[in-house]
Amino acid sequence: MSGLDTFTDDDDYSVIDKAGMALSHNPCGLLLPGVDPTTHREAVRLCARDYLENHIFINDRQFHSHLNHHLLAVYSLGGSTKRLQEIFDINNSYRRPSLAMVDDVTITTDNYTEYLVKEEYYPNFVAFYRRELAASNGNINSVVAKYFFDPHIFPLAMSGLLHP
Repeated sequence: MSGLDTFTDDDDYSVIDKAGMALSHNPCGLLLPGVDPTTHREAVRLCARDYLENHIFINDRQFHSHLNHHLLAVYSLGGSTKRLQEIFDINNSYRRPSLAMVDDVTITTDNYTEYLVKEEYYPNFVAFYRRELAASNGNINSVVAKYFFDPHIFPLAMSGLLHP
């Protein structure tokens, strides 16, 4: 697993802190039975495990995973903690392990275009975007606007929009 931890203990919620992950407690459009603090915490735990343990791509053709979308949709519709775990387990069975960061590479605003579309640098990009988000005081809208619409990134994002 490239030296990264796995969190197979279903009672290990430390994974949430290790991933630096949070899910808003603000109500979504529907307040359905089953959406409660227990399922909330489980949805966050499983999303954090996916983030820490699994590669974003499920194959070598760069098809990306929709596991977190699936987990959050089922959670917001009132799915049980058992169902969330089942979804995670089914999807996790074919996932690729996450990559370790390339140690001698720091992606910056000056060099990020050199590393685009190079899968081995994906963890370095995650670190880059986390730094950008911190520098913007958590203003995700400004970071998305700056990079998503960047002329180097926008075509790449759009090419992944329509896929099998």
